[in-house]
Amino acid sequence: MPRAKRRAAEPQASASRDLAPWGGERVDVDRFWAESWIDLLNRQQWLSKRLKLDTAPWLVDQNAGIIQFERKDGAQVTAPVQIIGAWNPRTRIFRWAWDHPMVAQRLRNDAERTRWFGDKHGLEELTVKSLRLDEQDAWRLAAVAMKVNGSYGVYRAPTEGPVIFMTLGEPKVRR
Repeated sequence: MPRAKRRAAEPQASASRDLAPWGGERVDVDRFWAESWIDLLNRQQWLSKRLKLDTAPWLVDQNAGIIQFERKDGAQVTAPVQIIGAWNPRTRIFRWAWDHPMVAQRLRNDAERTRWFGDKHGLEELTVKSLRLDEQDAWRLAAVAMKVNGSYGVYRAPTEGPVIFMTLGEPKVRR
């Protein structure tokens, strides 16, 4: 995204500052976007080399909040998962998981926290239900969600329809 759309942030009540992962302080938004992208590239490279998930079939158990991959070498990789949003390549619409009826409530936490971050810092693209954008910008939204939530990485799950972007918790490999 070339530049984040900003609006005036509303003052936060002191009780909400207790929930802020940064203690409630403001962040340099442009720097945060840039760091998010760099972090995503580094983490994705690590996940690709270490876990080899690029072509592994995947399955999400929304009740358990777990994603599972079956690698070609027979290893099984599991990780806690949160759904960030879905991007439709046909319409070029990205829809946040916090507004998606097919996403279980328990898998919306990272998307909700990202919306909170956007609201706190006046970032409209993190607070509107859907956006028209290209896939790289959908990746950028997922990168911000990854950084806001301290996730291990992002998985771009292809489907027959939209592409699902998910943040991953700490992966575990069983052979």
